[in-house]
Amino acid sequence: MDKGYIENGFIVDLTAAKKTSEIIYELSRVLDMPESKGKHICLKLGSVNLSEAELTSVKALVELMESQLAFISTSSTVTLESATALGIKISEFTNEIEAPAFETTEPTPEVSNALDNIFGEDSEPKEKKAYENETSTEERESTVEVKSEDDEISPIVRHDEVIAEKVEAQEVKEESDEEITALKNAPEALPTLYLRKTIRSGQSISSDGNIVIIGDVNPGSEIIAKGDITVWGILGGIAHAGSDGNNYAKIRALKLNPVQIRIGEVFARRPDTINLPYIQKSCEYIPEEAFTYNGSIVIRKIHEEN
Repeated sequence: MDKGYIENGFIVDLTAAKKTSEIIYELSRVLDMPESKGKHICLKLGSVNLSEAELTSVKALVELMESQLAFISTSSTVTLESATALGIKISEFTNEIEAPAFETTEPTPEVSNALDNIFGEDSEPKEKKAYENETSTEERESTVEVKSEDDEISPIVRHDEVIAEKVEAQEVKEESDEEITALKNAPEALPTLYLRKTIRSGQSISSDGNIVIIGDVNPGSEIIAKGDITVWGILGGIAHAGSDGNNYAKIRALKLNPVQIRIGEVFARRPDTINLPYIQKSCEYIPEEAFTYNGSIVIRKIHEEN
């Protein structure tokens, strides 16, 4: 199995998908973004078992969306055998830069049922997690989508004063919980990987500690850290903080516009209704922070903490 980095690559993380229909839906959504056009797509497929026919459909979808399938990574033996039979390259993701040596959202029920019928899978309700994004040019207002108990999508909740008060009340309550406090402070005890460069499409950077990047993280790239992630620039790729399962890790940047974002076990993505693949650079930014709240990921201006 090769260790892969490819020029003009675009990483798509589908490891949160639990069945074929979720892979097809999320892949089609990501490939519909302008920044993925004409790229060499690098798929992280996780443990889902894909037959030769299903993997052929995935490859056809990539080509239909004006891109090319460069390689896949998978932990499934079935998918591995299917890819080998079809001549699809198998690869492991690796850092282009050596790190120091130290220790999905699913579619609507209607779309999901239709995809399940195509691929012969049963539809199973699943918690929906979506992160908040920009709603005006003057001030970023974070929003979050949640599913109610009857599997209906509730209206988008704006990160207004009401939500801010709820978050503050929860944080005050957590101050007396020693276990939660330890998780929040865990990144402080970890080493930090410091990079002064732009992380380009197709690059994957990972660390067993925190990651600090002075530069932009472009769409199609990937940053994974066991601790916190801080980007002194625009974060537009995939970001995963608390990769060891710490849901209290944080992701910070001068401007947060990730294609996909994870904190611990919580997964979220850019809303379909907002397509801002690239942010116009400015000399003035208000730093932003992503954190988990009530099973979802919320983005707020850092000055809103106080």
